[in-house]
Amino acid sequence: MYFKINLSQLIISFYFLIILSCITMLLNFELLIIINSLVFLFTLIYLIFFFRINIIFKIFIFLLILINLSTITTSWDARSIWLFKTKIFFYEENIFNFHKHPQFSHPTYPFIAPLFASTFVKSLKFWNEIFPKIGIFFLYLPPLMFLSSKFKKNYLYAFLSISLFVQGKYFINGEIDGLISIYFLTSLILTYEIIFNKHDQKKNIIIIFFNNIILSLLKFEGTVLVLLTCFMFFIHFIFRKKINSKTLVLIMLSVVPSILWLLYSIKINNVYQLNDSSFGLENLIYRLNNFDNLMLIVSFFLSDEKFLLGILLFFVFFFKTNNKDLNYLTLTILSLYFIILVMIYLSTNFDLSWHLQSSANRVIKPLTLSFIVITLYNINLNKLKK
Repeated sequence: MYFKINLSQLIISFYFLIILSCITMLLNFELLIIINSLVFLFTLIYLIFFFRINIIFKIFIFLLILINLSTITTSWDARSIWLFKTKIFFYEENIFNFHKHPQFSHPTYPFIAPLFASTFVKSLKFWNEIFPKIGIFFLYLPPLMFLSSKFKKNYLYAFLSISLFVQGKYFINGEIDGLISIYFLTSLILTYEIIFNKHDQKKNIIIIFFNNIILSLLKFEGTVLVLLTCFMFFIHFIFRKKINSKTLVLIMLSVVPSILWLLYSIKINNVYQLNDSSFGLENLIYRLNNFDNLMLIVSFFLSDEKFLLGILLFFVFFFKTNNKDLNYLTLTILSLYFIILVMIYLSTNFDLSWHLQSSANRVIKPLTLSFIVITLYNINLNKLKK
């Protein structure tokens, strides 16, 4: 027997439960934490066993859950930052004592992912290394459901295959970079649909509102990406009148929590000196005068075969598809993000080569995934119009 609920409502329910779980964890309401965890798990069971959705998608999610439950985390970032923060939130009654957190865990980083993951171990009342990782994976569910709804039959199989090809280990290793890629891709497609396609407008606005909040609080890269999508909405409101003022206000509100966190993190960092600044204006000015630094950054990005493949596919179909609005919107946002990444690397206080080796392949994941999937989405749209 199937309950009368459509996919958009189920997606919104998952987003809402994620944010509600984080709020109850922040307030340390133990009973509500347990109830939210149970409701989330029951909703997941309903999705996998009762909801009418493509069986391949269900198998995809189910297998990733099994892999997450049967593997340990070996990634340094996952263990020392994200899962370690989860452990702190599990044991710490007042999770706002950021000045007491070890500096290697980067206390000022956004923390919505470990906060949500900690609700599951908090509900069980004992620590386990696996449960936080599966909690982080659960964050993939609402954007993956939305993205999968945009592709049918062979296109769905292609999307899931591309996601595995680009994301790979990030689905199961407890790191956040894969989440940023999936959430940003969702915001990018929603930005296009809200501005240029009025179908399911109200539902799409609600979804992008929740999606942007979570994306912007995953890492500071997520905050930058949400600001870029907000910028696109602002431009189309001012110059092209494609959206109304209510939509613009709601989109702008979605980035407010991350801006507040950014200001707060700057404040507590100044008070307690939690971390030395990783970036400096002097470094930017100095490195801009040396063209070799720019070439070093570009060479690291272009050494990623998946990134190169994404660029190639995108531009091969750029002039072969009729949907120029989607092409130019995607190219504008991804180009701006690429420029920002270059500027950040030029201003790093660390050795430039070391910084690139340790992070370049991770931070370009949103670019890689978006270039490839947007190309597939564009081809699918052209086929539907025929």
